[in-house]
Amino acid sequence: MKCYFLLYKRSVSHDNNMAKNEEVGLQLLKKIDVKSATKLLHGLVDGFCKRGHLHYHEYDQTWSLEEWWALNEAWEGLVKAAVRESLNKDQILQRLGSVPEEYQSVIVDVINARRSDVHHQLIADTNFISKSTLRDFDWQVKLAMASDKLSSIQEPLLNLDLDVQTEASTQTHSLEMTREDLKNLITSLEGANRVLQQWKT
Repeated sequence: MKCYFLLYKRSVSHDNNMAKNEEVGLQLLKKIDVKSATKLLHGLVDGFCKRGHLHYHEYDQTWSLEEWWALNEAWEGLVKAAVRESLNKDQILQRLGSVPEEYQSVIVDVINARRSDVHHQLIADTNFISKSTLRDFDWQVKLAMASDKLSSIQEPLLNLDLDVQTEASTQTHSLEMTREDLKNLITSLEGANRVLQQWKT
């Protein structure tokens, strides 16, 4: 079994582009009044938190389909980034740029009101990626004295057995790792743990 840990590293230019897209998409809120915007934004949060969703036909007199998609994508991107990265009010406002002040206030209020809901949904989405969990593990170290290519290598090797629980059964996956393999695995696990601790806070 091979274990892969994906580390996402975004460039500053990528983040700037994301923020610009959010700003442009959320400018579309100007087509409705502030009270309606509040109701809309809460409804969109309900949508990506799996608590019901809004239908475009209710708003097709206000926005084109392309504008509706742009607004949805901008709002979801901002809300998830705000929760995932624990953005404060000033950081959120910075991403909103030239969005009118009264709409900025609504956006910040809705994000703060729904942080817990979005946080739980992000965790649920992450858990849904894989239903397999590590149940137990066992390990032993052996010394490789020689190989078919070298008469003497004296290299320590780690035999690692992972008991992985799926919905149907428990499967054992065996790995043979060199010192360098183990070092890389530990580094990856430490990185994954740091991400997990950030999620918890």
